[in-house]
Amino acid sequence: MTLAFTICANNYLAHAKTLACSFKKQHPEVDFCIAILDEPNEGIDYDDLGADQILWIHKLLPELVAELKDTYNIAELCTVVKPKLFTHFFEKGYNTVLYIDPDIKVFSPFKEVFSALKEHQVVLTPHICSPTGEIGHPQDKDLMRTGIYNLGFLAVNKTIQTQSFIEWWDKRVRAYGFHDLKKGFFYDQIWLGYAPAFLDRVFILRHLGYNVANWNLHERKIINNKEKYLVNDTKTPVVFFHYSHFKMENLPILASYNQNFNLDNRKDLAPIYMEYKSDLLQNNYNALKDIIYVFGKKPKPTIVNAKPKNSSRLYKAFVLFKRTLRMVLKGY
Repeated sequence: MTLAFTICANNYLAHAKTLACSFKKQHPEVDFCIAILDEPNEGIDYDDLGADQILWIHKLLPELVAELKDTYNIAELCTVVKPKLFTHFFEKGYNTVLYIDPDIKVFSPFKEVFSALKEHQVVLTPHICSPTGEIGHPQDKDLMRTGIYNLGFLAVNKTIQTQSFIEWWDKRVRAYGFHDLKKGFFYDQIWLGYAPAFLDRVFILRHLGYNVANWNLHERKIINNKEKYLVNDTKTPVVFFHYSHFKMENLPILASYNQNFNLDNRKDLAPIYMEYKSDLLQNNYNALKDIIYVFGKKPKPTIVNAKPKNSSRLYKAFVLFKRTLRMVLKGY
């Protein structure tokens, strides 16, 4: 049996529904699960999300969530629980499990993935399949810090070896699942760089139609033939597009950190982004996006500090100056 799943909080369910509906359209025979790291909200119809299953992570993994909810922010925590969910689905009897990020839309069947899984244990997609340019951001040197492979997608067959690997991965992300590039940590993603070294049969899927995203647009031009989206030529379909860091409110910007491409200098991207924007709005984006998540460390409130930054000595001089000025103004 095969299952695909995603992970998100309530505020990302418009994205998750878009993913679920698009995946099921291409793979009606594969079970799809939305794993929610949040508490039920009475304003949401969870039966209308396009998924075969809804899984409440805090009920499945209460001790883990309670232990780490104040250590990791919501984005980090959603990746920290990922290995445990692979294990859970294997224990439920699924032999093949796919993880897909909620900000992905599927456009074509995963033929190459399922073909590779006939002989391989794991399928990974690299961030890029060719060198980037030497200016702007992100460049290939930047992507090295976040990992050669993008964990917006991961396909795993259940074997003794992969289960052992997932156990090791679980220990690492529990302890080091931070987004902290200075320390060399980047969510759960950085650890899968070890997969080709630790496992015997890892397939690196270099098909340019998989995991199309803002970081690999230097090598991928989108062709819209009105029936399907293609990459670079008429033989390569877009299988799935990863709208990572996309906020429709910021258009024409595609991602806040991407200095290379936007909808002004890449007109070929406009149809596939505008279609996704329409999907999100249709799937209740405006009502869902501002829901406050329950689990995960909350951002610290911004504190306005009038104290000069240079030194305590400078601050004391500043206070003395203000006091003297007040005395002068009062006529002393």
